[in-house]
Amino acid sequence: MTSELAIERLSAADIAGSVALSSSVGWKDVPGEWRVLHAAALVLGARSQGQLIAQGALGDYGTVATLAKMVVAPHLQRARLGSRLLDRLLAEADTRALPVGLCAAPPGRRLYDSRGFLPVGELVVVTGSPSVGTSPAGVAVALLDAEPAILLDRHWLGCDRRRMLRARLREASAAFLLPEGGGYGLATAQGEGWLVGPIVARGEAEARLLAAAIFGSAPGPIRIDVPVEQHGFRDWLAGVGLRELGARAEMARGTARLPWQVPQRFALATQAWC
Repeated sequence: MTSELAIERLSAADIAGSVALSSSVGWKDVPGEWRVLHAAALVLGARSQGQLIAQGALGDYGTVATLAKMVVAPHLQRARLGSRLLDRLLAEADTRALPVGLCAAPPGRRLYDSRGFLPVGELVVVTGSPSVGTSPAGVAVALLDAEPAILLDRHWLGCDRRRMLRARLREASAAFLLPEGGGYGLATAQGEGWLVGPIVARGEAEARLLAAAIFGSAPGPIRIDVPVEQHGFRDWLAGVGLRELGARAEMARGTARLPWQVPQRFALATQAWC
């Protein structure tokens, strides 16, 4: 019975099992994503006969939390194990008096609805091989230290994502910074392509410069998750050969607006980190 299975805190020793569990539901996770989770989030899970069968994470941004990587093994998805795991993570957020945000895959919407989450926005998944080259020489410089990005991020988003950003930079395949506080952008390898994000910038022109610098470094196809309201940036992405695959809901519990829903957010860190 799944009600008898213990939900426990997972550690970096469980990364291989976490990647395998995510793969069982079709997610293209890589170990680096889970290294970031263990550096910057509370990761819980359940096992059966030594195998991970459920997992999820709660990232703490100081004044708000993000719920990520809720996965249950396919053969147990109707056994209420996901509900138990979600309730444990939400109880932790409640203990810290934190509202919670997430990006909802369609299969999880009913469960999140039942726990008081409401839709507060949408993101668009954009993929392909961009035709644009690098930014003009000297405009975007390599981001070698996370601190400038942390300061910009805190200034515009108003929450503390430093642990996530430091961990993401350690895993980054490309990272760029614009002068005079114009913004920053990261990308990480994910299988045969790159996952681009976050891109946080003063305006659309700066976001394009950062994206072009990253695209010029990418050896293959990319994926970038863009807030639906960034219409001009989405049009520019389409103009360099990328296509939109569809939208997903951003949802919130305990607040009508999430702090990262600001005009300066042009690409999510990932759907796990919003």
